[in-house]
Amino acid sequence: MSDYVKNRIVELFGAGQLYCAESVLKVIAESGDKESDDFIRMATGFCSGASRTCGQCGAVSGAIMGIGLYAGRAKPGEDYDPAYALVQEFLERFEEKCGSINCYGLIECDFATKEGQTRFKKKRLLRKCVQFAIFAVETALELLRENGYLPSHEEFIKSRLAPCGLSCGKCLAYAGGPIQKLSQQLGDELGENFSAYAERFEAMDSIFKDYAQFKRFLDFLATGLCEGCREKGCLFKDCQVTVCVREKGVDYCYQCDEFPCDRHGMPDGLAQRWLSNNKKMQKIGSEAWFCGCKDTPRYP
Repeated sequence: MSDYVKNRIVELFGAGQLYCAESVLKVIAESGDKESDDFIRMATGFCSGASRTCGQCGAVSGAIMGIGLYAGRAKPGEDYDPAYALVQEFLERFEEKCGSINCYGLIECDFATKEGQTRFKKKRLLRKCVQFAIFAVETALELLRENGYLPSHEEFIKSRLAPCGLSCGKCLAYAGGPIQKLSQQLGDELGENFSAYAERFEAMDSIFKDYAQFKRFLDFLATGLCEGCREKGCLFKDCQVTVCVREKGVDYCYQCDEFPCDRHGMPDGLAQRWLSNNKKMQKIGSEAWFCGCKDTPRYP
């Protein structure tokens, strides 16, 4: 396991942005592109030992929900045993490593009392809780990957980060990316018959005259034409980067002994981004670069 989980938990939980269950669930969700603010809301009540009741550890609760995101059943009547088996294994590993799955059993703090809150701060027990959260995420992800629910962390990054350093996962054409998902959702919400309504709405606002053109563009965005540069090649047909890295046996241009070169086939503006991206990855690594760009817009 890389330092990704540790750094992400420290960034979220250690810095106080989110609490235990929220942070654990968010990091597990991010590891498979299942990101939603609703997940954080769902996890809030499980933090601080089930809302200061000395109940189950929030890191444990967050991990159980995270496992369910991938292995849980989505429809009535589907099989629940796969999720149960993973959760049972997770609980066994967590208790064996940490000594308990209960918040009070782990840190002996009753967060409902002033004394418990003071003890938590005085003993600096947040550091201990951060370690529990890191172990919970790592264990849950290990189980999900061992059982085929998630690819390895390295393969996940490669599927969403192009050899040139641009984010495939945020591209407007990426299948399963946020732009495709949101466009599909908007189209579904408007419905197939909205064109008729748009004609009626023209009397209220002339903007609806453009609906047919808008729908054509929305349908294109909702299609999800590409599965990433490493699968079918760049949408920019003159780009030679994907072919070149395959020939050289590397994942990113900066890993090649001949970098930088002039084989990229890109126009000046795009070539400058290719060069800049790979120089930064050369300095900080592809994982750190991915973590820095995955939450930013693809087209700033």
